[in-house]
Amino acid sequence: MDITRTQCPFCEFPLQTAGQVCPKCGETSRGQAILGLLEVDVAHSGETWDMAHEKIIIAVDRGILLGHSGVKIIHGWGASTGKSVISGRAIRLLESLAGRTGGKLTKDRHNPGAHILWLNR
Repeated sequence: MDITRTQCPFCEFPLQTAGQVCPKCGETSRGQAILGLLEVDVAHSGETWDMAHEKIIIAVDRGILLGHSGVKIIHGWGASTGKSVISGRAIRLLESLAGRTGGKLTKDRHNPGAHILWLNR
C-alpha cells in the first residue's frame, strides 16, 4: 500500500503531501500522530460475509493510513446462535492481511469474539 499518495486516501481529493488534512473531507492520512487501536464490529449489525469482508479491508487500510497501533476486529463467536458465520473467515482474512502488512494477529484477551491486527510500522 502506498501511503505517500498525492491524493486523499478517503475521498481522492488531490493533496500536496501525505499527512495533510484534506480540505474536502477533513480526514488526515498517516503521519501526524500515533493513535491507539481502531475498533470495528463486523458481525453484530446483520452483516453478510461480503459486508464484513469489506469492513475489515477498509478498517485495516484506515488503520495504516491514520497511524493506528492496530485494528481490533470484533467478528463474534456465535454466542447467541451457537455458530458464527463470520468468525472463521474473518480470522483467515486477518491472517492474510497480517502477512501482507508485516503485522501480527493476536486474539483479544478480553473478548473471545475479537482479534487484533497489530500494525508494524
